[in-house]
Amino acid sequence: MKNYSIIKLSSAWSTSELKEKTEKIVNEKSAQGYEIISVSFGINSWWAPTAFITICK
Repeated sequence: MKNYSIIKLSSAWSTSELKEKTEKIVNEKSAQGYEIISVSFGINSWWAPTAFITICK
């Protein structure tokens, strides 16, 4: 049975910082044996850039 998790990251000021954090998390989880299902970017209610990473194991 697969377990799915969603990781949410935000960066109040920098999309570059958010991209770097997202890449780091994706690489770490992939190395730990997780399958990366999707990565999406958007904004939250305070207009801060936000990333959502869906993983499963």
